[in-house]
Amino acid sequence: MAARWMAAGLASRGRRLVSAAVAILIGVGFLTTSLVVVATAQAGLEEAVAGGLRDADLVVSGADDTWLEAEQVDRVSGTTGVDRVVADATVGVDRGSSFLVGTSVPAGGMTLLEGRMPTADDEATVNQALAGQVAVGDELTLTTRTAEGAPGDPLTLTVVGVVDPGEVHTLSYNEGFLAADAALRKLDPGLSYQSAQVTVAGTATVDEVRDALAEAVPGGVIRTGSEAAAERVAGLTGQTFVLGSVLLGFGAVSLATAAIVIANTFTITLAQRTGELALLRCVGATRGQVRRSVLLEALVLGAAASVVGVGAGIGVAQLLLSLARGTDLGIPLGTGLEVGWLSLVVPVVVGVVITLLASWWPAGRATRVSPLAALRPSGEPAAATRVSRVRVLLAVLLVAGGTVLMVLAALLRQVLIGVAGGLVSFAGVLLAAVVLVPVLVRLLGVAARPAGVPGRLAVAGAVRNPGRAAATSAALLVGVTLITMTSVGAASGERTALGEIDQAYAVDLVAQTEPGMEADVPVPTPVDEGLVGRLAAVDGVRAAELVETAYLEVGDGDLGAVPVAVLDPDTARQVLRSERLVDALEPGTVGLGSFDRVAYGVEAGDTLTVSGPGGSRDLTVIELGLGAAGLAVQPADLEALTGEAPQPGAVLLRLDDDADVGDTMTAVGEVAEDSGMTVQGAAAERALVAQVLDVMVLVATALLGVAVLIAVVGIANTLSLSVIERHREHALLRGLGLTRGQMRGMLLTEGVLLALVSAGLGLALGIGYAALGVQTILPEGTPLSLAVPWARVGVIVGVALLAGVLASVLPARRAARVSPAEGLAAA
Repeated sequence: MAARWMAAGLASRGRRLVSAAVAILIGVGFLTTSLVVVATAQAGLEEAVAGGLRDADLVVSGADDTWLEAEQVDRVSGTTGVDRVVADATVGVDRGSSFLVGTSVPAGGMTLLEGRMPTADDEATVNQALAGQVAVGDELTLTTRTAEGAPGDPLTLTVVGVVDPGEVHTLSYNEGFLAADAALRKLDPGLSYQSAQVTVAGTATVDEVRDALAEAVPGGVIRTGSEAAAERVAGLTGQTFVLGSVLLGFGAVSLATAAIVIANTFTITLAQRTGELALLRCVGATRGQVRRSVLLEALVLGAAASVVGVGAGIGVAQLLLSLARGTDLGIPLGTGLEVGWLSLVVPVVVGVVITLLASWWPAGRATRVSPLAALRPSGEPAAATRVSRVRVLLAVLLVAGGTVLMVLAALLRQVLIGVAGGLVSFAGVLLAAVVLVPVLVRLLGVAARPAGVPGRLAVAGAVRNPGRAAATSAALLVGVTLITMTSVGAASGERTALGEIDQAYAVDLVAQTEPGMEADVPVPTPVDEGLVGRLAAVDGVRAAELVETAYLEVGDGDLGAVPVAVLDPDTARQVLRSERLVDALEPGTVGLGSFDRVAYGVEAGDTLTVSGPGGSRDLTVIELGLGAAGLAVQPADLEALTGEAPQPGAVLLRLDDDADVGDTMTAVGEVAEDSGMTVQGAAAERALVAQVLDVMVLVATALLGVAVLIAVVGIANTLSLSVIERHREHALLRGLGLTRGQMRGMLLTEGVLLALVSAGLGLALGIGYAALGVQTILPEGTPLSLAVPWARVGVIVGVALLAGVLASVLPARRAARVSPAEGLAAA
């Protein structure tokens, strides 16, 4: 019986349920698009950033994820059950006329444009930047180094191919080449490896080889290929790349918004069917049969709309990715479309469950329709709901409890606790909306007084029923909160991550000459006086500063004499990207990069002995790496260590934030070559990390409009319910002289007031959730840099107003069609 009523109901009320179906379709399509885009972008990033890592059976790195020594890689190769090893290393090579970057031959992640990859120790494949100077078949002559760091015999490699390294690789920004491991070791005897990719022999199992590798490299970190690839992608941004988590949050909130729309839609249809349901009760239908008929409608509607939503979501994902790939964004997004069972089944299940849950309360309300209601006049206005003290107390407890959970999650870095806290607190806000919304509407209503009678009636109509006002604003409140949280969270996450990157890659480029030798001790070679001005004039260079250098012994001196550069506060402000580093550099401190700190076995705050001709000093270690320029000290400390005034030996450069890194590095290299200097630096690595961050921001921005669509549907639905419940009221107003234009103006003003209130609350909540959410996903000890994109905030408010205007159009037209005669007759 319930099934027959359901089928008849769907056939007769199909148009009424269109808005609910649209909300389901949008929500499920949003979730599907998110899952497909995340999977595709993650696969593209792993392929571009991690090379062949995810295709390896196992990946080995040093203790605590430090780099592997050559001897450790050899032990990995000799482990029982290992078929093949590809080690990941990078070297800087002096070609004589230029400075090149050499890397290991990857297992994947590059596009071969010509020829082949090197297979012999005397072969190399060059990137596009170097292919303009050497062609396939030419010889590439490079300068090797001895174990002491002095220039060695030349090494000649035959060029056998040309590759496109992709958007995110060290060779994307430098002239360079790929070569076999044996060739790289000749170029740099002290070669270290970021990881070793292992292919397991066919007769062995992965678990057996993992155990054997644990014995071969004690303390080493051993992961599967997929785990290592994901870790490499996340590691580029200091573990702040959380694209999957962010988009999963998008999907969850959009579906919650859709649930509100669905609930309101069923409430509207049931309000229109009060007489019909009452007549069913009169002819013998039980409450259970009425409930089942409503839930069956929801089940069929949810399943059908969810299936369509999945198809639409996949299509939108394909369109977005195609547009992104066709635009020169410099962001790796793969070449295909990653569609798995997760993106096909989960959205349908979620859509059906959300629809059933959203219709549960309206279904229960339908069962409370008494048979006597069939005899009452239709269009009876709903009584204004009173706000109970229990509801207000529960709302306060939920908001307070949720806030405590979010703060605790931010302190403990527990994402699940933070999500739970956000949901709990937002539930409290929705409960408190019956109090907050009317109060805020009255405050904003002062601005509506100049509109005359329609303005005053709009304020009165909006606050007369607090429950209805709260329901009307709920969908838009969720949408604005989502958009604000996304915008502020993405901007804050990017600023925070770039701040950490600025500390890790403090100096963009370093230009310096080859050191001379005096009594077997390296000494700086003087820098051409006019070089600094020529470098500063290069397009894209923001600052170029000449610094004094010396070669000193550090720690126990096992690593020999190392370069040490003077960095006074004035120079530091010109070339360092991080103000925190500028403030940290004080007399009695020595700045070491992350690699140097590992090499000397020290951490920030430890004491390190630095020795020179003038004596020794125990200096406090700070996190400040100057790359090729070496360690950083204050002028007085270096003069005391050398016993004399140091000589200028290097130029530190900072690039403009919007500079084309590849072109600028090429131009700087050409200027430096004329003075016999080489250029090294972290500009390419920083640009690489910034591009990875762009993926999250790009996808987040592309998906922001979905919440607005759901919110417009939601506010239109609840305004329609308002028109239905106030049918007699509107007729009487028309009978008392209110014109159709004034009626439309009244509902338009009501929609705008509710939209403004929703926008204000959503902005405040979104900023708060973003601040706590970003802090939760940041590594411990990383301070949050909150960034509010005010231009986008202004757009959000404008869109909210537009949503209020558009959502009021159809309800206003319906109310304006009510004739005065109908009102007089009803009265």
